Order: sequence, then structure tokens, then C-alpha cells
Amino acid sequence: MPKAKENHFWFEVRDDEIQVESYLKDLNKKILDLHKEIPDAVYIIDDEQPGFLRAAVKLEYFTFKLIKPHTEEAKEAFSENGKRNRKNLKNQSNN
Repeated sequence: MPKAKENHFWFEVRDDEIQVESYLKDLNKKILDLHKEIPDAVYIIDDEQPGFLRAAVKLEYFTFKLIKPHTEEAKEAFSENGKRNRKNLKNQSNN
């Protein structure tokens, strides 16, 4: 079994940046894209190791979002809505 890779996020209260150590491909891509678009928003600390990124990101460009899992009733409602609107999906035949 492969060894688990940890991702770390930390910041000091009243600091204006969050430190990120990440092996998450999607997150790393978003951080690097932000660095290309707004260089002052991100300071790349380490990106030499393949699949790893350590960076400092200005807090105004980083957010955490906590979500609750969907209830069974909500899942069923989403499913029914998807079935009703199947024709809106791309690459669907007229069957």
C-alpha cells in the first residue's frame, strides 16, 4: 500500500497569508494558475519535488468551505431532477 501523503495548511491569527504544503494536484494547479495571473498573491516556496507544492497565498485569495453531506431525501431529489432533465446533457441520443 502506498504511503499516505499529508497536506498542511497553517496561518497565524492576524497574518495576511496562509502557508500551504500540498500533494493535491488540483489545488496545486489552482495555486500555480493564480501565481501566473496575480504574482503578488502567491509566493512559491518549494516546487522542486514532483507532485508537491509549498507556497504562501494571500488570505484574500484562499478560502475554506465546510459542507454537510446531503440527506437521503436530497440525494433522491437530485436524482429525480437529473432524470427529468436528461435531455439537457451533451452527447445524448434521443432514446
